[in-house]
Amino acid sequence: MAGTREGLRERKKRLTREAITATARRLFAQRGFAAVTVAEIAAAADVSEKTVFNHFATKEAVLLGTGDPRLARAATEIAERAPGVAVLDVLRATTAALLDDVAAGADAVEEDLVVPRIVRATPGLAERLGAGAEREAAALAAAIGGDALVAEVVARTLAWTHRAIAREALDGLLDGEEPRALTKRLGPRAALAYDQLADGLAAYGRKNDRAVQ
Repeated sequence: MAGTREGLRERKKRLTREAITATARRLFAQRGFAAVTVAEIAAAADVSEKTVFNHFATKEAVLLGTGDPRLARAATEIAERAPGVAVLDVLRATTAALLDDVAAGADAVEEDLVVPRIVRATPGLAERLGAGAEREAAALAAAIGGDALVAEVVARTLAWTHRAIAREALDGLLDGEEPRALTKRLGPRAALAYDQLADGLAAYGRKNDRAVQ
């Protein structure tokens, strides 16, 4: 399936949104979330307050942005996957790429740490992450297609599997864990989680089951 070409209007809106998000995160990281106003974000991004609110409903939404870009790419890859490629395999590869970036100390992972650092320092922000997770899962479900209920269950299961692994990886980095040691510890557990999903849940939780030990 060919990707939809981004029009000039859509590109301009996307770039404006990205500029506002990047500016806000820089200010939040420097001064703290509570100390920065929307007016200050607008001035630093060289846009009006109205423009900020045209793109984001709240200051919290400016910080959290549109969610995990890896899951956004995964939705596109699911929609465009070749015959014979399982949806689970796309998400497994997405998570594996994240762990590879962690082990390599990639710049992309350092960018991923900006929001968790701010959220950790700002009581009450963590609960807002749930809304972004719902949007990500909805995008995955739309890409999966087929029966809507089944697609929603599969999308949420896979999205939360990725998010849970990513959260533990980012928490480890924030706590100062050495990247290669972190991925050596987390990689087999991530593989086991996806293996369990691939095998199915019929036997999960039975006494002495290896997945719950």
